[in-house]
Amino acid sequence: MMMGHFLVGLTLLVIVSLGSVSAVYADQVPPWVKNTAKWYGEGVVSETEFLNAIKYLVNNGIINLESPSKIIVKSNLSTQELIEGGIEQLDLKNNLSALEFFNQALAKDPTNVKALADKGIVLARQGNYKDAKTLFDKAIELSEQKGQIDYRIVANAGIVMSIYGDPVQAHVYFDRVLENKEIVRQETLVAVLVNKGVTILGQGDPEGSIGYFDQALEIEPDRIGALVNKANALQDLKKLDEAYELFIKAHKLSKDPLSWKPKFVIVK
Repeated sequence: MMMGHFLVGLTLLVIVSLGSVSAVYADQVPPWVKNTAKWYGEGVVSETEFLNAIKYLVNNGIINLESPSKIIVKSNLSTQELIEGGIEQLDLKNNLSALEFFNQALAKDPTNVKALADKGIVLARQGNYKDAKTLFDKAIELSEQKGQIDYRIVANAGIVMSIYGDPVQAHVYFDRVLENKEIVRQETLVAVLVNKGVTILGQGDPEGSIGYFDQALEIEPDRIGALVNKANALQDLKKLDEAYELFIKAHKLSKDPLSWKPKFVIVK
């Protein structure tokens, strides 16, 4: 399905659990979750698929079913120790805890590129894409000044713009990574290839998107995102047999429906 086909169907999602309420507004919820909620209301998708969408929101810290506990960070930790603590919480998907660590790291060193970039990831997970992009841009600028650009940050800025902002601007970030692919980490390069392909697909050019998915698959033949999105592009081009083969391969690699859904920031 092309990203341009996504419909905005959920303006406010309220989860009530154990007496606590967590509200999530439209700009915080990924488009595929909005679709799932809309289609569930229309009886098009199953309850399991709807619950999987809610599970995604919980796992990524976009909604909280319980009141968050107070995070106490030792004041004598160094900037590097604070960043390491934030990364640990980020890996555990404890976004509020991670944010506290990164905020304190930036209080000690406001120009720390790593802390800025990782705080951007937390904000993006929470749906605050505008502020996330601002942090990514600041981190990119500072890394340029230091003469060592972190292309992971450039990639994440592009992903922010692609999915929740301006796809034309997203290509500027993606192309900057691709122009320097010889010195870019493999995970970052593959992520950019997949996301650039998805962006082109969303702009209504399935044929143009396939080349980027193919480049990603040359590097990682079992990359689920590249397989599924190439299948979507082939489906739009009415090449159903080819699309079916890719869907079957993706299903063999992962039967978890959440692994087929678009994930926002995928370069850590």
